[in-house]
Amino acid sequence: MTPAMYERVRNYFVDAGLTTGFIVQLLAWDDTKKLTDAFIVFRPNGGTDIRNDLGSDHYVLVDVISAKDKRRAAAEKAQDIINFVEQNDISDECLGLIQNLGNMPAPIMTEEGRLVFRLQFMCVYGE
Repeated sequence: MTPAMYERVRNYFVDAGLTTGFIVQLLAWDDTKKLTDAFIVFRPNGGTDIRNDLGSDHYVLVDVISAKDKRRAAAEKAQDIINFVEQNDISDECLGLIQNLGNMPAPIMTEEGRLVFRLQFMCVYGE
């Protein structure tokens, strides 16, 4: 079975070492309740029509969630991810083309005082 696009993006980031120091999760954030933990969550976010033998856009959300007192580390990780994708947009045959949409978003604050950077990527894949 071919992995879903959000799983392919996760594999791409893990293989590149971009998730080091963060707990990686899929589909939804499951808080460990330890304020020292930081997370990266991969989830699908729609796309364009999927048709046989044509390229399709797959949108993937990547949430970079800070530990309570490590907000700067999360901001730097989010920027590292954006920079990596910019420099390596066609280096993975499982993704096709990957591009960041919207650059660095304004962070969202959680009740616990964590920052969440919601990055969106577009992968164009056709087989």
